[in-house]
Amino acid sequence: MPEEADDDVLAAVAHQIEDRFAIPLDALRETVRASPAPSFLPSAVVRWYEDLEEAQSLLATAEDELVEALQRAPAGELDEQVMTLAQRVHTALTIRDGRALTVRHLLEDYPLPEQPATSRTARRTGPVLTATPVPRTAAPVSVPVRSRR
Repeated sequence: MPEEADDDVLAAVAHQIEDRFAIPLDALRETVRASPAPSFLPSAVVRWYEDLEEAQSLLATAEDELVEALQRAPAGELDEQVMTLAQRVHTALTIRDGRALTVRHLLEDYPLPEQPATSRTARRTGPVLTATPVPRTAAPVSVPVRSRR
């Protein structure tokens, strides 16, 4: 796999972060680190992006090891070591893609509810369901009770 494609993942995610926060990624990192109590979203995005960078580095290392093993292997033969390295590349790719998706998910702009559900229910003054009263008939009919003798 060309390295440009891997770098494109990091560049694309970095571009999305910069668009969302309207500042360069390095400035966002510095702001989060300098803040005594950073907001959840910027700190989570920075943390997950750094995890993404780490995963990308591990993927590149695993790919390099696989390429070296394939160059040493006899033509047409894949031994257990090569298959293990191929599985390592697959796992590293899955981790990298999962972290990229997590960052993208954090960046999505969801409308937030005005107040938490507990606050809404606490300020209700009437019944949750409206009900109409059951129409009553005239006076109840009295039925004589038999006693056993």
